[in-house]
Amino acid sequence: MKRSIWFISDTHGEHEALSVPDVDMVIHCGDESNNGNAWFNEPESREFFGWYSALPTPNKVFVPGNHSTAIEKGLVKATDYPTVHFLIHQQLDWSGLKLFGSPYTPTFFDWAYMIERSELDEVWATIPDDIDILMTHGPPKGILDLTRDMESENMVHVGSKSLRKHVEQRIKPLYHAFGHIHDEQSVKNFGQVRYNETLYINCSCCNLAGRLKNHGMVVEVDVGV
Repeated sequence: MKRSIWFISDTHGEHEALSVPDVDMVIHCGDESNNGNAWFNEPESREFFGWYSALPTPNKVFVPGNHSTAIEKGLVKATDYPTVHFLIHQQLDWSGLKLFGSPYTPTFFDWAYMIERSELDEVWATIPDDIDILMTHGPPKGILDLTRDMESENMVHVGSKSLRKHVEQRIKPLYHAFGHIHDEQSVKNFGQVRYNETLYINCSCCNLAGRLKNHGMVVEVDVGV
C-alpha cells in the first residue's frame, strides 16, 4: 500500500503562503520561527503551531531546528499541541514504518539544539539501526549542504560528517529528510538525491534571505498496513 508524505522544513514564519497538498502525513524538519531570543520566539512558534494543528492532514510530525529556541527552553511544549507528534531525538512507529527525528546540528552561533561536531558522533550513535524514515534538522556532509563561507566566500559543505557515516554504514534508512541549509544565489540545495538505498531529501522552503521559494516535497512511500 502507498501512503503520501509531505516533507517541509525551514518555513521561518512563511507557512501561511505554502501550497498544502492532500497527503497522509506532513513532516516538518524544523525552523518554524525566526527569533534567537526564546521569549520573542514563542509567539512566532505558537502562531505556526496554530496553523499546523489546523491542517486537514491526519498525521503531523515536527522535529525542532536551531531556530526553535522557544521549544528548547520549554516555553512551547509538545503537550500544548496534542495533534502534533514532536520528535526530539525520538522514534515514532506509523503504518508499519519506523520514523526517527532529531533536532541536533553542529554548533553555529548561539542557537537551539546545537552540539559541537566532536560530540555529535555519540548522539547519532543512539539512533536505532532499523529506521525507515530518518528526519534530522541538518544534513549529512556532502549531500545538499552547500553554502558560502562567510570569511573566504568559497563554497563549502557544512553538513555533519559523523551523521553521514551513521546513515550510510549503520542506519541505512529508506529516506533521510532534513533542511537547515537553504537555497541561495547560484546554489540549489532543495531537492532529492539517491545514494545506495537511501533517498536524501532537503526540504527547506525558504531561501537564505528568508523568502518562501519552495513548497516542500511529496513522496509516496510503501507501508505495511
